[in-house]
Amino acid sequence: MTLQSCSQEKQSENVAKDQTEAISAAWEESGEWVQKLSLSPSKIIRNASWGQDFASLQDTLELAESQPDKGKSYTLYFDDTDLNFSDITYIPNDQNKLTEIDFDIFVDSSEDVQPLIDKWKGYLDSKFGASEVKGQQILWAKDKNTRILLENVSTPKDPGIKLSFKSAN
Repeated sequence: MTLQSCSQEKQSENVAKDQTEAISAAWEESGEWVQKLSLSPSKIIRNASWGQDFASLQDTLELAESQPDKGKSYTLYFDDTDLNFSDITYIPNDQNKLTEIDFDIFVDSSEDVQPLIDKWKGYLDSKFGASEVKGQQILWAKDKNTRILLENVSTPKDPGIKLSFKSAN
């Protein structure tokens, strides 16, 4: 009996290790922009966790020009053009705990949108399970703690995507 439970624990450890390695590999393959935005494959995104005290968030980016009514927004530039950037907004709940992180990603050219969506999808499918496509939206809802929405929000003048991470609890 003991041998079997040890064997099951070992199998669980191996599955978790394989999963972690697969997520890391997907992150490595996701490209520079996904890596700069996500920071690492650990935690949810940008090394943050749901329920984390809002005051404990450590983002070293510049504060965005416009700030939300609730939360804090930062801007990450991908190059020197001011055309390729993302606003990253952290949103707390009424208890001042992190419950949402939104990315408004703008690119110089509409041809850059789909490849970026594909890179995010590959990484997020590996980390959060298979996605579901509903029109222009890609949803991840299998993870018990996190809901993710990725959407092409391009206009002829401003190509880009919106990516939202929300606590499911």
